[in-house]
Amino acid sequence: MTIKKIFILLILVILTNCDYEPIYKNNNDSNLLIKKIHLIGEKKIDRKISNALNLESNNEIKNGHEIKINSQKKVDIVSKDKTGNASVFKITINVNVLLEKENKMIKEKNFSSSFTYNTKANKFNLSQYQKNIEANLIRAIAEEIFIFLNS
Repeated sequence: MTIKKIFILLILVILTNCDYEPIYKNNNDSNLLIKKIHLIGEKKIDRKISNALNLESNNEIKNGHEIKINSQKKVDIVSKDKTGNASVFKITINVNVLLEKENKMIKEKNFSSSFTYNTKANKFNLSQYQKNIEANLIRAIAEEIFIFLNS
């Protein structure tokens, strides 16, 4: 047996014998019961994050948690060309997540993600590019929030 085969076999044995579990595995038996979701900031971003996290509220839960999601999007001009037109932009998305239970804060965290990009000659292509960047930033922040809520 070569060293490579032995190494692969050893890794497989180790991973099957420990309680390895993927972090993004959907656990329906999660102890985080959500009573209410408050979307405070930009509604479009808040809804995308809520959908990415598969958050569902149930008002019938008596001792459930309340989640407040407050997001803000900011697009800045980083650089201009010699005619004064914007040539480089920076988009930043900030999200504050607050987890409460019975009006007591359990945990809170701010998440931020940004991306710098060049302008495009075609404004429609620039608009589509900005939407793709925004979706990618929201997805990255949603992954961080998922880890935060499940830790």
